[in-house]
Amino acid sequence: SNSFCTLLSNHTRSNRTMSCDVGIIGAGVMGSNLALNIAEKGFRVALHNRTHSKTVDFINAQPEELKKNLEGFEKAEDFAAGLKVPRKVLILVPAGKATDAVIDQMRSVLSKNDIIVDTGNAHFREQDARAAKLEGEGLRFLAMGISGGEEGARKGPAFFPGGSLSIWDDIKPIVEAAAAKAEDGRPCVTMNGRGGAGTCVKMYHNAGEYAILQIWGEVFDILRGSGKSNDEVAAILSEWKKRGFLSSYMLDISIEAAKARDADGSVLTDKVLDRIGSKGTGLWSAQEALEAGVPAPSLAAAVISRQLTMYKSERVANAKTGIDVITADVPLTDADVEGLYHATVISIIACYAQMFQCLRVLDESFKFGLDLPKTIATFRAGCILQGYLLKPMTEAFEKDPNLSNLMCAFGEEIRAGIAPFRSVIGKVVASSSTALPVFTASLTYVNAMFQPTLKYGQLVSLQRDVFGRHGFERVDKEGKHNHEWPELQ
Repeated sequence: SNSFCTLLSNHTRSNRTMSCDVGIIGAGVMGSNLALNIAEKGFRVALHNRTHSKTVDFINAQPEELKKNLEGFEKAEDFAAGLKVPRKVLILVPAGKATDAVIDQMRSVLSKNDIIVDTGNAHFREQDARAAKLEGEGLRFLAMGISGGEEGARKGPAFFPGGSLSIWDDIKPIVEAAAAKAEDGRPCVTMNGRGGAGTCVKMYHNAGEYAILQIWGEVFDILRGSGKSNDEVAAILSEWKKRGFLSSYMLDISIEAAKARDADGSVLTDKVLDRIGSKGTGLWSAQEALEAGVPAPSLAAAVISRQLTMYKSERVANAKTGIDVITADVPLTDADVEGLYHATVISIIACYAQMFQCLRVLDESFKFGLDLPKTIATFRAGCILQGYLLKPMTEAFEKDPNLSNLMCAFGEEIRAGIAPFRSVIGKVVASSSTALPVFTASLTYVNAMFQPTLKYGQLVSLQRDVFGRHGFERVDKEGKHNHEWPELQ
């Protein structure tokens, strides 16, 4: 046999026993790319997939130097027997029922102290429950989100692990080798904490991603609405990138999307149906924030902005009623475009601030044991959020772990940009029909979070006392108070 990796009949089980460093279940895009990444780093990878022929075809398609580190197994028990103890199994199948089925299958072939790693985009509460169940059976569980998509999986993604803390020493060499490396050479992975800690971090990574992608979408909408072409928009964004502060993967993909041409040479955006899909992580993050009482208006608005797009048929029907709210283009001056730059800077800072406040509060509630600067540092390469801003954000929390809000570390940017931010968003909102869910939510967040007294808070507290005798607190006395109100009904 020219390859000892394909399952040929002359390969007895005995000569393959316990020769592989790690197992991967799922030969889809992410599973196969991660397998190649790990094999390339010199580790032997066992592969198991529901359709075995897919595994065989995948291995046979690889060059010899990778093929020697890949081995496919048709049966789950042979796959388990082929792994070094404690066995390390990474699950890369769709989240939900498929993952549960694989975990059940593995429970029957693994032994005490073996490690199951679920990489799916599950809810962190679900992963908390899985960890408790599997640990109760003597297995160890790691929930480890992956960011970076297909390209990241192959070249080096960011990993977000959390679970049984004892796992980390066993699996760290493999995961760190496969992870993206930041500019300082540090791998983009850290053990985030117990239970669903890693999944919670991945959920809020995705919530931040939703919000910042939407900000770039709103920038595009404003600039196109001012009469600029896609190429002019791409040129403005490229100039912003050169300034450095906003330099990021999400800006790069926004420039690419704005410039993209269809086969006939026309701009691709004009041919795209305006319905944005989603997988649920952004929604879960907004729900958890609301439940925990953490104000995260930009993260919630990003989810709502996608929901607005999904109501395409209703929007089309509403537009036909003759209730005409749609305006013509609003020309922007150079000063307005500069204001839009500042609006983008402050809004992105506000989104990150909300994301980290959510993580802090949930960390307290669920006793994850997060180390925020270490977690933020893992976003610096390989993942969708990577960009210049991650460095000063990491440094801000390293310098002051008790920082009241991330925005306080960016005083210079906020002071310089808040007036132009208000001015340009005010102009667009006042004179056009452009919907700006995340820009307006971010401005609300900045305005409110630097406001020592919110007057609406004073009036609404009294309203609640009038109708429900809920009582209110006073600034000059301790305790709950009620006022004598006249009969109003």
